[in-house]
Amino acid sequence: MEDLRYKVGGGTVSELAVNGVDTSFVSEPSTTSGVATIQLERSQSVRLQLKSEEELKSTLTDFSHDCPPAPVGVHCILELYNCPTELLNDIEFIKRTLEEAATTAQSTLLDKIAHQFTPYGVTALALLAESHISIHTWPENGYIAADVFTCGEHARPIEACEYLARSFKAGKHLLMKLPRGQFSPTSQPRVEIL
Repeated sequence: MEDLRYKVGGGTVSELAVNGVDTSFVSEPSTTSGVATIQLERSQSVRLQLKSEEELKSTLTDFSHDCPPAPVGVHCILELYNCPTELLNDIEFIKRTLEEAATTAQSTLLDKIAHQFTPYGVTALALLAESHISIHTWPENGYIAADVFTCGEHARPIEACEYLARSFKAGKHLLMKLPRGQFSPTSQPRVEIL
């Protein structure tokens, strides 16, 4: 079976690094008009770069009438490095860990699905009433890419990420927090590295 984990949205993948550690993957910029690029800066935030101030005003105007008045949730992007290989290829362990992460996030688990790749690697998803938790493993690299996206004020996505880092015995991890909802210069796009 072909390993499809490296195909990203039809584009190629570029790696970014902070202090020598791979921190995120960004697809190559699109040629579609009005698409912005995201660049990780030394200040440990992500900023939207558009071609001109007029284009920024136009983009904000285009989004403002369709967006909620405030962020609707929090999207945590978790990078786990130097994890034990055996944990990253253990589908039953990963499913149990997803369930516990949902509980830790104070979220309602609706369903979960997991797929074992050949020869190794697992993709797993917990569908939450508040959104989702996803885990993608690369045992050959000791690496996990995880997302915890929750809506509502009661959810605790950061605690779920901390639980995942402990459970997978990550030697290093990077946690980025992005508010989801209204597109505005004061609330988005801003990624906090925690």
